[in-house]
Amino acid sequence: MSDDLGTALVVILGVLAVVGVVLVIGTVYLLRRYRLPLHGMAAAIASLLYVVSPVDAVPEVPLGPVGLVDDLAVILGAVLYLRRLVEARRESPAVPAARPRRARNSR
Repeated sequence: MSDDLGTALVVILGVLAVVGVVLVIGTVYLLRRYRLPLHGMAAAIASLLYVVSPVDAVPEVPLGPVGLVDDLAVILGAVLYLRRLVEARRESPAVPAARPRRARNSR
């Protein structure tokens, strides 16, 4: 039975690691692609740190899967916030058009 528990823990940790890597890569892509402001980056990093930290509002150990609800809520909140920032960047003009340069007089 202990081998099954160890295998299950390794699988769960592997899945969490893959999800974490995907979230980090996706966040970095969004931040660079849409040039999101600093508070967008802070929200993404803070949510990822909360998920991986051992301190939780609802602990997983005594409550089992119910303890993952707060982690899911934090991730969902950060994703919705980043989505709103991306939509705002899409709707606003990206970069003002550069003024044409005047031709220099050649002497």
